[in-house]
Amino acid sequence: MLTGRRKATSIKILIVDDEELILEEASEVLTDEGYECFIASDVDAAVETVNTTPGITLILTDLKMPRKSGADLINIIETTYEQDIKFIVMSGHGSRIVEKNGIDLTFYPFLNKPLDIDQMIEKVASVLKTTEYQL
Repeated sequence: MLTGRRKATSIKILIVDDEELILEEASEVLTDEGYECFIASDVDAAVETVNTTPGITLILTDLKMPRKSGADLINIIETTYEQDIKFIVMSGHGSRIVEKNGIDLTFYPFLNKPLDIDQMIEKVASVLKTTEYQL
């Protein structure tokens, strides 16, 4: 678990990606912005983190991962949990379409990979402004 260094916040962000470098970079940057970050390298680990970590506000998820996709994660979270968790989808391939599981990705904010750090920070802040979890 990583915690914010610059300012205290109760905003918990889960970053899900099968690329370790993305996990490290995104977590470090968002931690520096004052968010409490958690990482998971696949959908099953992400679901376990949501199960064991109350109060996750936002999930940044890669779309294409082995075994289960980011769209699968969105479907699991939205159909299983009553809490309001926001999503940002990240992908270096593919497009924002309706996935096989029926998740319409056009309804979720999107970040192209490789990640533009400034764009990621802005997108996270923008999504959080639409919730009650503002810094």
